[in-house]
Amino acid sequence: MKRKKGRRTGATETFSVSVDATTKRALRTLADKEFGGNLSALVTELAEEARRRLAAGAYLSRHRIPSLTPDQAAELEAEIEREVAGAKRRARGGRAA
Repeated sequence: MKRKKGRRTGATETFSVSVDATTKRALRTLADKEFGGNLSALVTELAEEARRRLAAGAYLSRHRIPSLTPDQAAELEAEIEREVAGAKRRARGGRAA
């Protein structure tokens, strides 16, 4: 019988989260697809995104940059989508020799 490797003290913490069934299925599906079924890795990735958002909010506050209105945010997202789509089209076209 092979011995199961124990976890390092302090390496991780366990906590409980309650979500609806639809959310649980979505999280499980994403964990299966992108993290080899490792739900903890998915939660860690989501937490990293949360840290980036907190840092961005702190930066905006520190430099007194006002928050965008919902309309401004939608306009900015649409502009980014257009630029991404344009970059993809250019990348597919290749270079002329």
